[in-house]
Amino acid sequence: MRTIEAGAHEGRRSAVMLALLAGSLSEPEDLVRQGFPDAVRAHGIDVDLVLGETRAAWFADGSIVGRIEQAVVGPARDRGHTRIWIAGISLGGLAAVCYAARHEEDFEGLALISPYPATREVLREMDAAGGPAEWRPDIAPEGDLEREAWRWLAGGGARRAAVHCYIATGDRFVEGQRQMASTLDPARVRELPGGHDWPAWRSLWNVFLSDRKGELQ
Repeated sequence: MRTIEAGAHEGRRSAVMLALLAGSLSEPEDLVRQGFPDAVRAHGIDVDLVLGETRAAWFADGSIVGRIEQAVVGPARDRGHTRIWIAGISLGGLAAVCYAARHEEDFEGLALISPYPATREVLREMDAAGGPAEWRPDIAPEGDLEREAWRWLAGGGARRAAVHCYIATGDRFVEGQRQMASTLDPARVRELPGGHDWPAWRSLWNVFLSDRKGELQ
């Protein structure tokens, strides 16, 4: 996993590291060009920002969780960050939940920005069971990233870390995203106009930063 640092300040480290994982067809540099680090600075949020890539192939081979640990969370600990937040856009959002399902103790908060919910097979299976709360997926001994992620989300009050979800009403994945949101505290869910595209992601990112500024300081 390739990452770039885009700190909100110069010359010193913040106690807080905020990682933002891009969607599957985007590079970390796209996040810079689209103004995501600028928005952190504009909100006056004092964090070290790390931007990372996400690839669909890393879900297929099961390596995404290890890559986040090796490229994002492990280095953050080595740099002395004591508080870690992970945010993800589209497939990066699902990647963040997959990491949380196995390493919840490693981070303080999670932000899902227009998250890709899961493959159709998983969503159909969940619907047939009556929704996330009723679903009891079979997890293979070697692990199953998407099913583990949803099982963790459906754990509700058993989760230690705060999860926030920001979605757009016109997103092509909105029904699955609303299922994700149904597992969360309604106060931690925001839905705004938009689609599954950069303008919506920028708007949702700005709302997240405004909403959670106090928690990120």
